[in-house]
Amino acid sequence: MAHTAILDFDTAFVADATAMADALRRVGDEEAASLALLPAGALGPLLEEARGLRYRPARPVVGQGDTAVHQDFDLTTELPPDGALLALSRALNRLIGEALAGMRSAPLPGGFEINDYIVQRYPAGCEGMSPHRDHIRYTGLVAIVMLGGAGRFLVCDDRAGANGREIPCAPGDLLLMRAPGFQGRGDRPFHAVRDITEDRYILGLRHDARPERWDGQA
Repeated sequence: MAHTAILDFDTAFVADATAMADALRRVGDEEAASLALLPAGALGPLLEEARGLRYRPARPVVGQGDTAVHQDFDLTTELPPDGALLALSRALNRLIGEALAGMRSAPLPGGFEINDYIVQRYPAGCEGMSPHRDHIRYTGLVAIVMLGGAGRFLVCDDRAGANGREIPCAPGDLLLMRAPGFQGRGDRPFHAVRDITEDRYILGLRHDARPERWDGQA
């Protein structure tokens, strides 16, 4: 954790509130969008911390029949409270809030508060995730920070993956996807992860609207 004390994400971000606001507008039009967030030099401590976490395999299949989602990756929600990943999350929450406050027609007029944190590890060659929608309890916005590796993130029209549209996301990029409540909408975009050619690590950040999660704790 030695890196955490000297890494100030508020000043390390290459994106400012204007760039974030532009990305949020694109999310409204295109379901999801990405933007450069971190320089290469800031990824080292994040990736080091992510690689050292304790993971468990995701459930291979969630649901059944036509609604089954196939999952092939590892995950953890146990992030060090004083680590670089949560420091990044807090700084990103502030940047999103600043962007929303400066927008004439903010897509989330009540603001956005990250209170759900997950790191996912996709080993090279794994199947990733079949087309699915995030749980309805996740509202407002989904934020995914690409920490390292390579793979494809696609939004699509249905569980069959029709009309798949890749959202480019390289290490250091932030991917944003709308969730229920964004612009007053209730839809949840279908999306998938596939073609993992290098071990892929991502930090997923959401707002869990269940009452017991409103305290902003992990």
